Amino acid sequence: MSTSAKRLVPGSILGAAAATYYTAGANTKAVIKSGSVVNTTAGAISVTVYLVTGAGAPTAAAALISDRPVAAGETYTCPELVNHVLNAGDTIQALGNGLTFAVSGAEIVQ
Repeated sequence: MSTSAKRLVPGSILGAAAATYYTAGANTKAVIKSGSVVNTTAGAISVTVYLVTGAGAPTAAAALISDRPVAAGETYTCPELVNHVLNAGDTIQALGNGLTFAVSGAEIVQ
């Protein structure tokens, strides 16, 4: 078994529809250690972040952050994500048109 710290989502620009930004690989677990959403636009934009199990869909039940407004110039640190574990095949999905999204954590390969 090996463990490595890494950026699970390396500063991706979110779109208006939910998209997958990280998938835990085969025989892998990932533990989220930090997350952030940055709004560099001139207006507030809402963000939604989902932790989706297996082949599931980004539903309200999978949302850890739901329609949270991020003010212009704000960096939101996403405390809701910290210490969540993703098993093989689980995904981090998000939406927030124009926001920058980053997640760091540890991958454990078994």
